[in-house]
Amino acid sequence: MVAFVTRMPAGVVGAISRDIHDATVVPEIIDSANPPTRYGSPVKLVSGKLQPLASGDAATVIHGWPVRAYPIQSTTDGLGAAAPLARGMLDTLRRGFMAVQLAAGTAAKKGQVYVVTTAGGALVVGDVVTSASPAGGGTAVAVAGAYFTGPADPGGIIEIEFNL
Repeated sequence: MVAFVTRMPAGVVGAISRDIHDATVVPEIIDSANPPTRYGSPVKLVSGKLQPLASGDAATVIHGWPVRAYPIQSTTDGLGAAAPLARGMLDTLRRGFMAVQLAAGTAAKKGQVYVVTTAGGALVVGDVVTSASPAGGGTAVAVAGAYFTGPADPGGIIEIEFNL
């Protein structure tokens, strides 16, 4: 059994973290040739299908954030699937609150959300960070309308608000 000494976890990566009735979630078709690989990492639409961000993408291509399916069973992750399916449909958060993994930086309430678009060091394309030049390497772009709602938990999970 886990004991929470100082703080409960901020959430589960890719889960909508506040009232679902206040969120806008749209099902989209996954591009099976280039499917999104992580929940809580921004995606783009290419020819009407969801794809993960690619190196050098501009912030304007961000369409939304993949929502972790619930309920779902997985043999790799007790809290749900480790990655979205490679084909079919995927719910995408277009407006609302979501728990994501913070890859680098120290976030503060109403701090701008940045997403890595050029990998470097330990950071990969799609990682959420707190600046355009994150300490871990690479470069990032500011996501319009996306802000942190406070600091990350000890595991690096943090809540963002998007397009509100």
